[in-house]
Amino acid sequence: MPPAKLISLFHAKCQGEPRIYALAPGRVNLIGEHTDYNDGYVFPAAIDKQVSALLAPSTGATRLFSEQTGEGQTFDAQTVKPGEVKGWTAYAAGMAWVLQEHTGVPLPNIQGVVSSTVPMGSGISSSAAIEMAFGVAWNQVAGLSLDNKTLALLAQRCENQFVGVNCGIMDQMASAMGKEGSAMFLDTQSLEIQYAPIPSDLAILVCDTKKPRALTESAYNERRSQCEQAARIMGLPSLREANPDLLQSNAETMSETVYCRARHVVTENDRCLKFKKALKNQDLNEIGHLLKASHESLRDDYEVSCRELDEMAEACWETSGCVGARMTGAGFGGACVALAKIDQLTEVISEVETSYLRRTGLDGEVMACRAVNGAQAFRV
Repeated sequence: MPPAKLISLFHAKCQGEPRIYALAPGRVNLIGEHTDYNDGYVFPAAIDKQVSALLAPSTGATRLFSEQTGEGQTFDAQTVKPGEVKGWTAYAAGMAWVLQEHTGVPLPNIQGVVSSTVPMGSGISSSAAIEMAFGVAWNQVAGLSLDNKTLALLAQRCENQFVGVNCGIMDQMASAMGKEGSAMFLDTQSLEIQYAPIPSDLAILVCDTKKPRALTESAYNERRSQCEQAARIMGLPSLREANPDLLQSNAETMSETVYCRARHVVTENDRCLKFKKALKNQDLNEIGHLLKASHESLRDDYEVSCRELDEMAEACWETSGCVGARMTGAGFGGACVALAKIDQLTEVISEVETSYLRRTGLDGEVMACRAVNGAQAFRV
């Protein structure tokens, strides 16, 4: 059932009665960073910070209103093309475009309201949540009968070709395929998913530095190129196929920077595999060790951290009740992810926020989250 606040907003901004209620979660990546575009492993969880949309057919163009950012750009769902829509509605328009490209079925225009509890700019993927909310909504409205895995692949194409962001598959797949109480071990090469229950006595914390992410497209493309260069030197299709011994034997043929970038990816893939085993065994010491090692590798080898992320991670590491923490997302701002003991949650949040403020002068925010199911649409 949609919340009363969203129903009231619909009646204030739209005509008639709502017909579809769509929900799509944001995600936080527990471990496995900058590995997805190297065909590697990632370990996200869909979380209860989500995008919700209340929608109905429209007699004219598609018109959408966001509770957080206001009215979006109108568009015709059947004729919209890349480059025609800007702002947050580009994600909805892009899904209309890609669904029609894939199925050949003309999509009806819709009207509706959107609300989000996914913090913007924190690295927990508000864009994928919007894409998946409209993916499942149009899937329901038009009777397309596509499964969520297919919708995730189409959402990635939407982001790549319509929005113009060259992202990997992790964000959309996590928002689409999340499972309550579990993290998702995803092989980005085969798209095989294995679910790993998060110990019931642990909570996921998103520790927002309140420093907006600043990984520019040029910095992202540079690192991607460096990884591809390392793979070519080793004669491999991607760094997924590399191992520490092969990398070390080719070290002298690479620049130090290219070697370090590759070392991060190779060791991070190994950490993902070990993290899966540690979760299964509920080995909290190993979980903490792997999270810290991931952050240090991102900081030193991949060089995508920043002072604020380092200070937030260290504030978590030094807090009793916090099992482990690391930066999450693209880097240079955004958030850290931590796992903390539920019975010490209040104290952990207070201590981390206080310590971070003392270290940086910034009011960070620590949010407790739980793992939830992936995107869904319901008839109202």
